[in-house]
Amino acid sequence: MPHGYIITEWTEDQGLVVKLSYPEDLVIDLDDMMRIFYAHITGAGAAGNVLVRLEKARSNVSSYFTGMESDMPIMINLMLELGEDPEMFGDTVLKEINDDLLKYLRQMSTNVSQSYEIVKNIKLYLRNTLILLDRLKNLSKEQRLAQIYTSEKARTILEALQERSLSRRELQGIIEDKLEKIIPNIEYILDPFIKTGLLMQDWVEGDTDITLFLLTDFAIFRSPVSKLIEDAKKNLPNTEVASLYLKEVTQFFKNYKPTFEDNLKIARTLMNPDNYDYITLFRERTYPINKIPKGPGESLDQIGSFLKEMEDDQILKVIKDSKDIHWVFLLTDIVVQTFYPEYLIERIRKDRMEGKINKNVAIKHLEFLEAAYKK
Repeated sequence: MPHGYIITEWTEDQGLVVKLSYPEDLVIDLDDMMRIFYAHITGAGAAGNVLVRLEKARSNVSSYFTGMESDMPIMINLMLELGEDPEMFGDTVLKEINDDLLKYLRQMSTNVSQSYEIVKNIKLYLRNTLILLDRLKNLSKEQRLAQIYTSEKARTILEALQERSLSRRELQGIIEDKLEKIIPNIEYILDPFIKTGLLMQDWVEGDTDITLFLLTDFAIFRSPVSKLIEDAKKNLPNTEVASLYLKEVTQFFKNYKPTFEDNLKIARTLMNPDNYDYITLFRERTYPINKIPKGPGESLDQIGSFLKEMEDDQILKVIKDSKDIHWVFLLTDIVVQTFYPEYLIERIRKDRMEGKINKNVAIKHLEFLEAAYKK
């Protein structure tokens, strides 16, 4: 589990100073802080992310720096266990957290009189963030597939393996060339592929590196919620609301066409553990907004913020009846569908004929695909 966050700022008169730590007893000495800072400013000192291993603090640090040319040179440091890698949380999640924290910090710099209240809000935000990050380590299979879809690095891996099997060394070279960045630890990016059964890793006779074989592919898209449609056809929860719901679903899917941008949006929604809990809940039935089951310590306002975001993304639909009761429906389910990559069989045959892969690799991949097909 992540230890917490330490936020620092570079100032001309004081150098590197700690603006905020959460939890408050989380400390790191100046030498370690400067190690992280130097990792950022080596070269141009531009904005970006680094991963630094701190032996003294027994921690890996995922650090984002706004850059030396920024009006506010801030480092946001996520303190992890030794051996943990930020890849387990996904690029998108950490970027959104950093963006949110920077908004709070800019509010502090422009509203000095409200600093105490803003710091209080930041600490509440960080408390909820650490809970979220801990939950992201225990995703369901469909969430892990969504995690692959939302990560530029993971999508690049998938696209490369949709062409042919590759050694880890070859794959790392392809990713680094395409993304123009160093990938220090490819194992963490591969983790969701292994856990979902998309990939098989194995040694091939005569090779000095492990080869990666794609066994299953997947697609993500919106789908009508069959359970709710069946209920609505039975006039549940009541005739008026059921009729309105069926009209909304019909109208939405009449115009729906999957796009990469929309798929990315719904994949991010599915990855969020709180959103995922509500999607799972609303797959089974609709609820009046004031009777939605609450989690421990969860307020109606918090539930409302989750619902509003998903309503804006046309995942949920709130329908008001003549009695002024607001019913929450799942307008579109999010489906992550795995499928057998039959297209690979012809590609393996063609690559072997053209000498792009050796015989042992081709045979092993076909054997793995045959075993996957039988399952």
